[in-house]
Order: sequence, then C-alpha cells, then structure tokens
Amino acid sequence: MSPNFNALTSKQKKVYSAIETYIKQNSIPPTVREIGEMIGEKTPGAVQGILNRLEQKGVIKREMGMARSIKLVSDNSLYANPVYVPEIKKISKRNINDLYSLYNINKYQPVSPDLINPSEDCFMTNCPDNSLLESGIKYGDMLIVARNTELKDGDIVLVLFESHVLLRYYYGNEEADKVTLKAESNLINREVFDRQEVTIIGKLVGKYTSF
Repeated sequence: MSPNFNALTSKQKKVYSAIETYIKQNSIPPTVREIGEMIGEKTPGAVQGILNRLEQKGVIKREMGMARSIKLVSDNSLYANPVYVPEIKKISKRNINDLYSLYNINKYQPVSPDLINPSEDCFMTNCPDNSLLESGIKYGDMLIVARNTELKDGDIVLVLFESHVLLRYYYGNEEADKVTLKAESNLINREVFDRQEVTIIGKLVGKYTSF
C-alpha cells in the first residue's frame, strides 16, 4: 500500500508529526507513552488506536512486541523541517550580551520555517507585561524575537530600559539621539527615550498564545 497522507485526520497528522519530530530529535522512534505525552493524550489505548489507523493507511510500519519499532514508510516528510529556536530564561543588564549562555537556555523549541527565516538570529521568551494587550499580546505569551534586523515604524520591539524588559511599538524620531516607543497601556508613562538609555533587543516576528 502506498502512503496516503491526504487521507489522515487532523489527530492522525498530529501523531505522525509527533513521531517524525521525536525521531529527528532523538534518532530513535518514540514509545506509545512518549507519543501520548507529546500530544496530550493520557490513555495509551487511544494512542494505540491512532497508530493502528496510521498503519492501516500505510504511513507507518511496526514490529509486534517491540517498544520502539515505529518506522515512517515514506522518505517524503509530511511537514517541513522545523527551525530550532532557543527559549531563554531571562533578559537583564547582566546577560544582555550573552543571552544564549548555556545557563540561560531552557530548551530549543521547534518552529515552522513558514513563521521565521531559518537564517535569522531568533530566540523565544515569555511576554513581560500586558502593555500591548489590545493588540492581542498578553503576559505569559511565548514571543519569537529576531535580533540584528532592520526596524521600521510600527514594528513591535522588545526593549531593555533600566531593569525593565518592555514590549513597545517602535517609531523613529526626528532627533537622531531619540527613539519613540509606544504602548497601549504605558506602565512607566514615557514614550520618548534617549537612544543611549534603552537597548532594543529585537523585533517581534511571532508568538504562541496559551489558552
């Protein structure tokens, strides 16, 4: 039977993607329990049922009685290879020049190459406040920030000011030594800053929201 990816349901595609990602990260297939953890399914029988249907549709093969026997039938990936982006723990004056220190990285998160350019210098971090809540960005969202990128008016930037990490709309200023950083809820009641007193960490290029 030739693989028929178009016949997969959304849940089956989710399981297939989890298997594919696990194999790429660990070079071995996942167990049923590990697949359940990745997709948020606590019942092993439910995962087994999905694996049975994936096997029936010809996209995976398994050996009976073996825990790590799943094989992807086709070499043609169902999904594009992800870009792995470092999720950093914190941003401060002390580590602003060394954000990617081994001790400041929680883990590397897979991100679709459709969302970011693989050649960009990007990292992920938690949204620091609710200053752009009206724009749909809230405290606790996971932000994807691109560094060393050209800015234009209206871009959303992550900024370090004194000991505060801020999320702001960026606007150039007629005065070369000034920068305008606007928020919908301005927690520090300032919009115009001297360029030397703020560090623009990077530009927001994506986010993940938890519900």
